[in-house]
Amino acid sequence: MTELNKEQVIDYLQQHPDFLIQHPELLVQLELQQQTQGATSLVHIQQRQLREHNTLLKNQIETMSQHATQNEFVYRLFSQCHRQLWSNYDFNTLASNLQNIICTNPTISNCKLLKYNKNYDELIAHRLTNSSHYLGRIDQQESLLLFNETTQSTAIYLIGEAVNPIAILAFGSNNDNHFEPTQDNLFALDFVRSLQLRLLELA
Repeated sequence: MTELNKEQVIDYLQQHPDFLIQHPELLVQLELQQQTQGATSLVHIQQRQLREHNTLLKNQIETMSQHATQNEFVYRLFSQCHRQLWSNYDFNTLASNLQNIICTNPTISNCKLLKYNKNYDELIAHRLTNSSHYLGRIDQQESLLLFNETTQSTAIYLIGEAVNPIAILAFGSNNDNHFEPTQDNLFALDFVRSLQLRLLELA
């Protein structure tokens, strides 16, 4: 009988995927040599692979659950902020109330709604010319300008246009990686659009 080479065995098993199912005794008898663990049965290898796959799935589910919980929390925060837009009738009161709401998030160390003045021109030119928002790290001078204190990562939103700004909304975090350029900020952008309309009415 002609001896089969490994390519022929692989080809046969691929064409007959139910072969080992039809011959379950082979799974127990078959031993595979591994460099680190010596001889082990195919059943044990499959069991280990299943455990690893289950662990991966479990971690993915936990991550998705954490993201869902965080998204729900952020949604509730901005829902409260939306309500503040129509219950406050001056800029300073609105700014104070927004800060109180946003800073209930333990990952946010500061929140500022700032009326535009020329002191912010350099910041706008540096961070907000190509986009109406910036998420990431800023230097100490910019941090002091916005918050009067240093912060590790920041989200900055321009209210109005770069050529005709109305205000700046800024969030600060003591976590280096809390605000990142790739972060989803859909809820914040939706709020910023409503905030701009409200500030135009209050002007």
